[in-house]
Amino acid sequence: MLAVFEGFAVIAGVILVGFVLGRSGVLGPHGQQVIAKLVFYAGTPTLLYVTVSETDLGLIFNTALFATGGSALIVGAALFVLTKWIRKRSTGEAMFSAWATSYVNIGNLGIPIAAYVLRDIGYVAPVLLFQLLVLAPIGMAVLDGAGKKQHDSHWYSAILQVLKNPIVVGAAAGVAASATGFELPRFVFEPIDMIGATAVPGALLAFGISLKDGWGIPVKGSRAQLSYITGAKLIAQPVIAWAIGGPLLGYDGVDLFAIVVTSALPTAQNVYIYSMQYRQSEALMRDAVFITTVLSVPALVIVAALLG
Repeated sequence: MLAVFEGFAVIAGVILVGFVLGRSGVLGPHGQQVIAKLVFYAGTPTLLYVTVSETDLGLIFNTALFATGGSALIVGAALFVLTKWIRKRSTGEAMFSAWATSYVNIGNLGIPIAAYVLRDIGYVAPVLLFQLLVLAPIGMAVLDGAGKKQHDSHWYSAILQVLKNPIVVGAAAGVAASATGFELPRFVFEPIDMIGATAVPGALLAFGISLKDGWGIPVKGSRAQLSYITGAKLIAQPVIAWAIGGPLLGYDGVDLFAIVVTSALPTAQNVYIYSMQYRQSEALMRDAVFITTVLSVPALVIVAALLG
């Protein structure tokens, strides 16, 4: 259980630095947006390329992914329907709510937990690839399609918008490199690798800066939505993952533990970065990341006690 707290301590330390930078004002009034754009346009695409190009794509098709990926798709779709057609909110808010429940913090928190608790970082790769190659493109297709100008009636416009997205380009290039065995020359790959290394700390710093004015009780209009997101993320998703992975697929022991742990991780900071880029549901996503991260500590401890 100590390793769970160590993973959160790493994240908290970087967020704290961002908070201090935000409070001090040394980055100016637009520092947060600059960092967020750096992460979106440079850090994350290059990190995707490096990660995917060096990973065996066969990992994404293992049967455990039916549990982790299946639970993510189920809760994400449920939140999208609830938000869009039952609560009558915008497509953008519905998509970000779905992302907030399905897109877990596998990179920032999942890796240290996999290393210290599961003793195998290999458990992270399938979930990471699923999010990068399935959840991210689907969400961006929805958001880019919804943001399309009304007078633009060409059927292919939304597709072109997605293809111009740097996140999708980075992931697609990584898939192509992995599938063909292509390797960039060292003098080209190493700068890309260095830039990719800025994605995780950059996302955490941007989140820390967003807290510079403190965090208060969410406005009345967003409390119910935040409750739905939190419940789906920390209760429904890991329970569904357990049901699929255990009774249906027959996993047990550390393999089932890994399935449930990776599904109980909090909302990824990348979702907040995406919200800033799309200028949609920024406060809601910031609150979702904050609350699910705090509450995931007892959630993961409970999982460890029951299955570890």
